[in-house]
Amino acid sequence: MRATARCARSSRGRAGVTLVGRVPHDEVARLLAESHVLCQPSLIEPLGQALLEAMACGRSVVATRIGGPPEFVPPEAGVLVDPLDIEGIAAAMREAAALPRPNDVARAAAGEHDVKRQAERIEAILRRAAVGISD
Repeated sequence: MRATARCARSSRGRAGVTLVGRVPHDEVARLLAESHVLCQPSLIEPLGQALLEAMACGRSVVATRIGGPPEFVPPEAGVLVDPLDIEGIAAAMREAAALPRPNDVARAAAGEHDVKRQAERIEAILRRAAVGISD
């Protein structure tokens, strides 16, 4: 898909789009700070940690409808796409770029999925289950 996206970008004048692929961990914060939108149209996306990190930084996202993103990307925070629809991804990037920056809705949505908050929720569920078993 990267080759197709490069071709689409160059042949149709998609200025402002940078394909970075894998980057060293120490470059992530800089790239997010420079970004308006994080686009991650993965074919397989069990959770979407990179999307949550971008949203926590107040960035809008373009994400796949597969896996976790539909559970945590509200329309005000980003756009969900079919990962094989190149034109749909391009349209979603334009739509996401039109969202506010910083995107406070994205930041709030990511906060609901903070790892500490999730651990507290799991702990509470297990505590209730343990009380129910001992009765």
